Amino acid sequence: MTSRRRWVSAQGFERAWWERVAKRIDSGQREELTYYAWKASEMEKRLAGFVSEEQERSAQVLEIGSGPVGIVSYLPWGERFGVDPLEDFYRSNPTLTKHRDRAVSYLKGTGEAVPFPDRKFSLIILDNVLDHVQSAEGVLREVRRVLADNGLLYFAVNVRTLPGTVLHKVLATLQIDKGHPYSFTARSIGRFLRSNGFDPMKEWVSDAKEARRRDRKAPELRHKIKGYTGLYEFVYYAVCSKSKDRVSLRATGKQTH
Repeated sequence: MTSRRRWVSAQGFERAWWERVAKRIDSGQREELTYYAWKASEMEKRLAGFVSEEQERSAQVLEIGSGPVGIVSYLPWGERFGVDPLEDFYRSNPTLTKHRDRAVSYLKGTGEAVPFPDRKFSLIILDNVLDHVQSAEGVLREVRRVLADNGLLYFAVNVRTLPGTVLHKVLATLQIDKGHPYSFTARSIGRFLRSNGFDPMKEWVSDAKEARRRDRKAPELRHKIKGYTGLYEFVYYAVCSKSKDRVSLRATGKQTH
């Protein structure tokens, strides 16, 4: 768990980043928010075989850390909600929210204190969020609380190689990277999910070598630095269920120590 002060700093970094995005869009530069549609399409491909069409129509969906639009606006399933600590800021900026689906309910809140009752959701989306939060364990604890016992967690996070992760942890501690208090490898995030009550039923990892090559050939100096220092990022994806042993223990009232 990071300190409250560290998390507030990360949120300030996040807000400043989105302010720059809005200014670029307003100045007529390339649209930067339509990638949410691609993310939703890729997520539906990964969920194929786990969710039937009938379940899609009746789904209760929550995206934690939805940002200004989120995957939920491009996911034509059931009843949909988005929660983000910067919601008041997003709502005040029409440039950032113009692609929102009005059928989605957006609320202000953190992943550590989700404003919904127990076991409400059949699908929870946690995409590019867990390395930004104050308490990664606290977020997963809340996901377990509001996720139905037979529900699914769709999870994605940027990861690095082990040397890159070690270096990034130093930069995060020094707040040279203010926006990402946490850092994971593809192996460590899988262990982290399991130790916090989730079973990854299927996992994917994007191409690390391609990420390194792309950063090294990028025109921006910051990307070149990432490519040559090992700080380049690739993505870990997983479709997870709740760990059955924890579900059964809760049902019988027993606890582990």
